Amino acid sequence: MSPTSRRPAARVALAGALMAVALTLPAANAAADAPPELRDPTAAAATWAVGQLTDATHANGDHGLTADIVLGLAASGTAGDAADRATDWLAENAADYITRGGNEGTVFAGGAAKLALVAAVEHRDPSDFGGQDLTATLLGRLQDTGRFTDAGTTGDMSNQFTQSLAVLALDRTGEVPGSAVDFLASTRCADGGYPLSLRRNPDRCVSDTDSTGMAVQALLAVGRTADAEPALDWLESQQQDDGGFGYDAASDPNSNSTALAVQALAAGDRDEAAERGVTWLRSVQVGCAGAAADRGAVGYLEPIANGLALRATAQAIPALAGQPLGEIDGASSAPDTEPIDCTPDDGSAGATTDQPAAGGAANGADPGGANGADGAASGDGGAADGADPGGSDAGSTSGATSDGATSDGATADGGAADGTTGGPTTTSTTTSGATTSTTTTGPSPDGHLAATGSSSARPLMAAAALFLLAGCAAYLIARRRRNG
Repeated sequence: MSPTSRRPAARVALAGALMAVALTLPAANAAADAPPELRDPTAAAATWAVGQLTDATHANGDHGLTADIVLGLAASGTAGDAADRATDWLAENAADYITRGGNEGTVFAGGAAKLALVAAVEHRDPSDFGGQDLTATLLGRLQDTGRFTDAGTTGDMSNQFTQSLAVLALDRTGEVPGSAVDFLASTRCADGGYPLSLRRNPDRCVSDTDSTGMAVQALLAVGRTADAEPALDWLESQQQDDGGFGYDAASDPNSNSTALAVQALAAGDRDEAAERGVTWLRSVQVGCAGAAADRGAVGYLEPIANGLALRATAQAIPALAGQPLGEIDGASSAPDTEPIDCTPDDGSAGATTDQPAAGGAANGADPGGANGADGAASGDGGAADGADPGGSDAGSTSGATSDGATSDGATADGGAADGTTGGPTTTSTTTSGATTSTTTTGPSPDGHLAATGSSSARPLMAAAALFLLAGCAAYLIARRRRNG
């Protein structure tokens, strides 16, 4: 064979090798361009939440949500100054919260319990919190049965959240009555879970994730492990394949239900299940691929910083931190928020976002009845005792917050709290201080932010290998012919 006739085969071999190299470059570039993970998801969530506070002190006048944020900040170990300011605001407005707007003769036991827990976590005096003796108020609403109830013309709205919060708060002061704990334990359903409604009707006892998560945390805080174990078993049976929890096994996972379940599982040393839940929570947290103003926010159903995100984030922070309500302590929190760190693991330069100290009326705070209202319509305190929505005593809490308020519009009494169905969206506008950003980075079909390049590298690598093999074969054939 002449030298001229050998050149095409050699060129084919060279072209195959070059093609193989070229095809690997996009894969390498895609991997290099993939956004880094949040360095500290818990601190990032806390920093984002602080950035949403109105006047750097409260969640647009929403007492219950502001209290949830304080508990979240304490669990994160950051933003102690912001937690102090928010706690001061809660103390100044405690009377309004407990009486549901100053209604004479009204006692909102769930609100009093949540404030008492906040006071204890922040090392304030629950017997003199904004001039309110929260301990005496709670004990004054303890019935002979051991149940804490509301008082007032609006009727009794107390539920499992009320009972659990009261036990958690009074345990901090060493004044929890045994009858209150006994009553809480006695409400367990036959399947091991706990219901929202406290109306006695064993035949219609309907367990739900949120109420079970709260009851377990309260029972474990006071050492009633035997009463909590069946509920922990029930919670694990409700965990979905992706690690998340809905308010029941048939509903889609949401961040509020998942967070409460994770806190209970962590308190009960069910570490593997708790970690799977945390992984799901991180999947709905806006990460480094999101708009800078949204990073750290935890979405309700997906990683979007929309109108449900602030309440969802406040609920998720303690779970991300692995802190049950009975263990949160704000005494040693660092005074400042931490910058949201998106530095790549390889140490190369990355984005670090400092969120503003105060935001506007953003993300899920509207005490007038739109997002997160504390009144009866929102379910803050739960359905009126005896309400029987949809044929069950429990109804749908759909991610109730730790005073009973819902965050996706489905409340314990079937009403609408947030003016939204909580369904998925791919575009949202978020206001954070003076900055308004529109996030259009929706989730991929599997519910996560769109991945950048990692999965698409494999077909390219396979094609490169085929080209390389073809080139090598052509070269060997050409060489054999030449030698022959």
